[in-house]
Parts: sequence; C-alpha cells; structure tokens
Amino acid sequence: MDIRYVIGPLFKIDNHINLAEHTSLILYNDGYEDIYLLLHNTDEVTGKTYLVLLSEGTRDADIPFSGGYICHMKHFHHPWSHRGYLSKTSSADSTSRLFAIATNNWHAGNKGKSIYHLGRALHLIQDIFIPQHSGITAMKGHGQLEEWLMKNWERYQVVNGGYYNWEETFCDQQDCHFVTSDKPYDWIDYGSHISIDWYNSYFADGRYNEDTFTEVASQIIPNVLRMSAGFIYRFFRDVEI
Repeated sequence: MDIRYVIGPLFKIDNHINLAEHTSLILYNDGYEDIYLLLHNTDEVTGKTYLVLLSEGTRDADIPFSGGYICHMKHFHHPWSHRGYLSKTSSADSTSRLFAIATNNWHAGNKGKSIYHLGRALHLIQDIFIPQHSGITAMKGHGQLEEWLMKNWERYQVVNGGYYNWEETFCDQQDCHFVTSDKPYDWIDYGSHISIDWYNSYFADGRYNEDTFTEVASQIIPNVLRMSAGFIYRFFRDVEI
C-alpha cells in the first residue's frame, strides 16, 4: 500500500464545489424552488450565502487542518461489510453523524454552521460513487479516474431528475440489505451498492484505460448529481423548512 494515495485529496476539491453549485440547479428544475432560494439566501452570521457555506463544507472535507477535514480513510464504505479503509467505521457512519450535527445546529438557530456540516456530509455522498471507494482501494485506477473526472465531468452533467425518495433491496448469495432514503446512513450504503458493480466491471482486474473512464463516467456523474440533490432535499424536509 502506498500511503500517499490514502492521505492525498481524492475527487478534487474544485469539483466538489462545482458539483454542489450545479446541484442547486437540479433542485430548481425539479420544482424545489423553495430550497433553491434558501440556498441563495445570505446567512446573517457569516455574511455568506448558504450555497457558499455548503460548497465550503464539501471543500474542507478534503483539507487537513481546515476545521472540516474528514480523514481520507473515512471516505470509503463497502456495501456488504460496511467497513471503511483499514477501519471498522466508514463514510456511512460519518454521514449519519454529520447529518445529525447539521440537523441539531439548524434547530438551534445556527443555520450557517448547519449547512457547512451538511456540505461535509455531501462530500462523502459524492465520493461513494467513485467505484474504488466502495471497492476499498486506493489503487486500481483510483487516482487516474479522479484526475480524468476533474477535467471531463461537465460533459456528463444532468439538469434534473434528482433521487429524492427511494427504497431498494440489494441481495447477494448470503445476505440482503434494505435501504431507504429516510436514513442518512443508507445514502452511502445505496451508493456503494451501485458503485461496487462498476468497480467489479471496470477496475477490479487492474486493466483500464481512457475508454474505461469514458464509459463509467456516464454512470458516475449523473448519479453523483442526482443523489446530491436528493440528499439536500432530504435534509430540508427533515428540518421542515
């Protein structure tokens, strides 16, 4: 294992910011104008819009000593073992914790802080659709894929069709998992069940090239954007704006 791949930023910082901004447009196009307008309101404490604070949360999750950093080993989640990278806890555990922090801060009137922590959780939602994050590896094309997506993601963007309310059952030969949009933990578990198939199909054998990236990107980016919209929607419906 080359520890450099573990401690360095993975899906690049600027892209998480851009994805957060684009997600607000999906919410608007799907008829959630109330959430779109709220995100563009200015927080009285920080003087920043909530969309900026959301984006800062997605950025800081990757930056050590930022105050919002999430250890990179906690950006992974295996769909069946529910383990992270060299850790019993995973990005699903972190997402549940951050969602609770965001909810509690919102109800306490700390709305800017709330949205910042929501952004940190959103970062993990976006990361889980990188196949290696469910395959629990820093190798097998991980860095190369993310570098390529950084430069090319916009050609795969979608403008509507967020995933807002869902239930799904995933089964293998030994077990079945039921997941629902009602549980913050399950947003990661759902994503990992989807992206593990991409990992097994495209990267597990260690053979990949730019054609591989092109094919899998058409699945990664739409899911990232639509699940991001759904996750933001779920938060605001839970806090009953």
